[in-house]
Amino acid sequence: MKNSKDLDFLLSLKLLLSISLLTVFFFSFLDIYLFELSRSFPGLLFKFFNNVIDPISDILDPLNLIILFSIVLLFNLNIQKVISHEVKIKTLKFKTGYSLDKIRDLFYFISLICQHSIISLVSAGILCNLIKYVVGVSRPKYFLLEGYNRINFFNIEHKVNSFPSGHTQAAFTIAILFIIYCNRFTIFVIFVAVLMGLSRIFMSMHFPSDLISGAYIGSIVPFIIYKYYFMKKLEAIRKKHDFSFKDLLKLMYYRIYI
Repeated sequence: MKNSKDLDFLLSLKLLLSISLLTVFFFSFLDIYLFELSRSFPGLLFKFFNNVIDPISDILDPLNLIILFSIVLLFNLNIQKVISHEVKIKTLKFKTGYSLDKIRDLFYFISLICQHSIISLVSAGILCNLIKYVVGVSRPKYFLLEGYNRINFFNIEHKVNSFPSGHTQAAFTIAILFIIYCNRFTIFVIFVAVLMGLSRIFMSMHFPSDLISGAYIGSIVPFIIYKYYFMKKLEAIRKKHDFSFKDLLKLMYYRIYI
């Protein structure tokens, strides 16, 4: 009988194989057709992606989130000092209604979330850009209009490289992180991530196969990092205390003012 690690490995391998085959199929037979078909869609759709979805992508840029999570981590660096300060800990207890043990554990929980998020965003981004450089698939603009080869291995012209889609990878990394920690609005969050990916086709930046590979990288990297490095620590705190994501936000809000 196979153990859970063997089963996880086999399932991961099957998923990777399925995504790879799907990507190759789209790349070989559907990419150009679907991209050119999208050019015939109503102009209103292009305006929607350009004026609504693309700005959301800019706001949720991984660098912005990495800076945000880093700031939160810096705030929590001296949390032990805050907890040992009699006036400050009394204020936190009064404002939140939590015990000292719960306050300490929730701050640790917040720090773990930030660490997981930063590592996931950085790791997925590096992996995505490394594959871009190695495979060297040309963006629609360069392939269809400027005569570039579809594949140009180890192409150092980063602006030309299309595969995988970095925006789609980032959108799905953020979506998976949100689902792991908030566990709410799952369908809506995935839907927004899909729209952020699709916008790259309508912005003439990517082919469909770029989105498939980007979505896979963006989903699998934070999940693997969570499962093998953070899940046990986070679940131990969840079992010990009853709290919601709102409670974490409330704690950080009061942390700023003490």
